[in-house]
Amino acid sequence: MELIKIKPIIKKRNSEFGDMFLVMVMMFALAIFIIILAFAYKQIEPKMNDALTSSTSVDANSNVTKILGGSSTALTRINVLFPLLIVGLFGFVFISAFFLKSHPAFFFIGLIILGVVLILAAVFSNVYGRITDTDTFEEVEDDYNIMTLFIENMPVIILLVFIAMGVIMWVRGTGGGGM
Repeated sequence: MELIKIKPIIKKRNSEFGDMFLVMVMMFALAIFIIILAFAYKQIEPKMNDALTSSTSVDANSNVTKILGGSSTALTRINVLFPLLIVGLFGFVFISAFFLKSHPAFFFIGLIILGVVLILAAVFSNVYGRITDTDTFEEVEDDYNIMTLFIENMPVIILLVFIAMGVIMWVRGTGGGGM
């Protein structure tokens, strides 16, 4: 019986700086998604409450308002869990920085990538700020203060993570290695 060789989808990686793009886009996309979801839920919750209250019989053993309130509470808890997501994403970046081999020439490539990532982080931060500063999302944005803090300070956070990655790669390298 002949075994079929499967080619890996991702080839051997030489640089982990590209992971920062993934982390940054995931942070931004999740924050925008949560803000839009919370806004949509605040718009439909009263209508859903009226519809479900009028459609259930008085003898039914369910409290629709309590159930919908619990759903709203679950959405706002994402605000508290957002820092854990950030820790997990940056843990992924640190682990990849520790285990992947790199050449000192990647230091200069890393600086170029750092510049691009910082510009994109500033753009994402400003876009998030403009979206949440509109009258439409202002009420929802007040419930997500922790997430807003992280997204508005994304360029600083990315810079600190890049510095930490550089230190990890320098320490891990043989004989002072470098990035």
